[in-house]
Amino acid sequence: MPERTLPEDSSLDSIWSEVVFTEARLTSDANAKEYAPAFSDLRGRLEQVRSGQIGAWREELVAQAAVGAADDALDDWVHALDLALDHIVAGDTASPRYRRYFATAPSLIIRMGLEAELGKVRGWVDSLATEPEAELQASGGKLKAIIAQGDAALEARRKAAASRSDHRVRSISTIIDDINNARRSLYGTLAKKAADLRLPKDWPDRFFQHVTRTPKAAPQPAPTPAAQ
Repeated sequence: MPERTLPEDSSLDSIWSEVVFTEARLTSDANAKEYAPAFSDLRGRLEQVRSGQIGAWREELVAQAAVGAADDALDDWVHALDLALDHIVAGDTASPRYRRYFATAPSLIIRMGLEAELGKVRGWVDSLATEPEAELQASGGKLKAIIAQGDAALEARRKAAASRSDHRVRSISTIIDDINNARRSLYGTLAKKAADLRLPKDWPDRFFQHVTRTPKAAPQPAPTPAAQ
């Protein structure tokens, strides 16, 4: 017997397959085609929800790409500042001027995720603005722009994640519930009709996809030893 209640965590592709099958199977049966329009409507709604899901995924991927771009820009900036300071202090990385920024090794800062790395360097903007070297002052201006870029990217990612979660709760869960209710109602209606028309007992089950399981391979006999 097919499962008429689809799991809440089913993919929309698998649910779409179930709905399309039931719609088509109802349409092909003279005793059941009157029930097909309800599933046609559900299919149309489901396809809109699937489109919304793809849109939400796209927004999240775009936001993640923006986070990656900001992270790369910040990593490159940290590397460039390391080179500039190393030149200014003549390689003395134990000097107070160098360690004002790099008490932690630059490589460790670069390995941080964007949000943590921004937290590490955010306070450097004002300090760099007061450095005597024009190169370091300019570096502070670049950092300010990168921080703005990173903050915007992280906020866009947070919003995209929230939007995807909202879409699942408000749209995906709702359509799955409606489809499951329709499937249960359909089965009850078909079971009654099968009894009234004296149709085969399995007739109501024919309108739901059956899960096909791959049979286990039969055990193979042990090979016969070759003659010596």
